[in-house]
Amino acid sequence: MTHTFSKTAIFIGLSLTGGWGCATEPNLTDIQKQVQTLMVQQEASHKQEKQIIDRMETVESQLDEHDFLVGELIKTEEEASLDTRHLLEKLERTSALLREQIEQTRSTTQRRDQDLSIRVKALESRIDNVIHQPRSVSESPESTTPNPANPASNPKEAQTGLPASPEERAGAENEASAFRSAYKVFLNGNYDRASVEFKRFVTNYPSTTLTPQAYYYLGETFYVQKHYDAAKQALEQVISRYPSSKYRSHALYKLGQIMLEIDQRSKAQELWNSIIQDYPDSPESTQAKEQLKKSGLS
Repeated sequence: MTHTFSKTAIFIGLSLTGGWGCATEPNLTDIQKQVQTLMVQQEASHKQEKQIIDRMETVESQLDEHDFLVGELIKTEEEASLDTRHLLEKLERTSALLREQIEQTRSTTQRRDQDLSIRVKALESRIDNVIHQPRSVSESPESTTPNPANPASNPKEAQTGLPASPEERAGAENEASAFRSAYKVFLNGNYDRASVEFKRFVTNYPSTTLTPQAYYYLGETFYVQKHYDAAKQALEQVISRYPSSKYRSHALYKLGQIMLEIDQRSKAQELWNSIIQDYPDSPESTQAKEQLKKSGLS
C-alpha cells in the first residue's frame, strides 16, 4: 500500500510541475479526484489490513489457549488413567484377599459341618444302641451291639444268652473299653488319634459285634481329614464283610459322598440309588435322595 501511494505522489508531482507537459485545469481536477479516491481506498485497505491482523492475533491467541487446554486435558486424562490403574490394582488385591478369606471361611464351615454331622450321627448311634439293648436270646447279633457309652455289656452273653466265662467277660470288657476309648477321642474331634485307635481296634478285634461300627468310624475319621482312599477302604470293609450290619447303609451313603468328592459322579449315583432301593425307610435313604437332587444326579 505504501509503495502504491508513493507512485501516486510522484505522479501528482509530475503533473503539477509539468513534468509531462502542460496540464490543463480540468485534467488537474480529475487527477486530484483520482488521488483522493486512491487515498480513500488506501485508507480502507489499511483498516481492512488492520482488522485482518487483529483477527489473526485473536485466532492465534485462541489457538494458544486451545493448545494449553488440550495439554491440560491430556495431562488430566493421564493422571486419571494412572489413578484408575492404581485403583483397579487395589481393587484386584482386595478382591483376591476377600476370595481367599471366603474360601478359608467356606473350608472351615465345611469342616465344622462335617464334624457336627459326624457328632450327630454318633449321638444318634448311641441313642439307638440304648434303645435296642439286648432283651432276649431271639434277638439278632446285630441288634445286640454294645453301647459305646456302656462298656459293661457283654457281646458273648447277648449272642448266646449264656453266662460268659471270666476270661470271656474280661475280653469283652477289654473290647468295649478299647472301643469306648477310640469313640471318645472321635467325639472330641481328635481324628488323627481316633483313626489310630480304631485301626488298632479292628486289628485286635477283627470279628466282634463292634467291628463293623469301628470300621465305619475309621472311615469317618479319614473322610473328615480328606484321606479319601483310606476312608474308601475302611467303608468297603463294612459293605463287603458285614452285609447285615445296620452300619452298611451308613457306609454306602458316606462312600457315595467320597465318590462325589473325587468326581466319580456315576458311582455316587449308583451307591445312593442302592440305598434308596435296599433301605427305603432309613434316614440314609432320605439323605441319598436329597444328595441326588442337590448334585443333579436324580
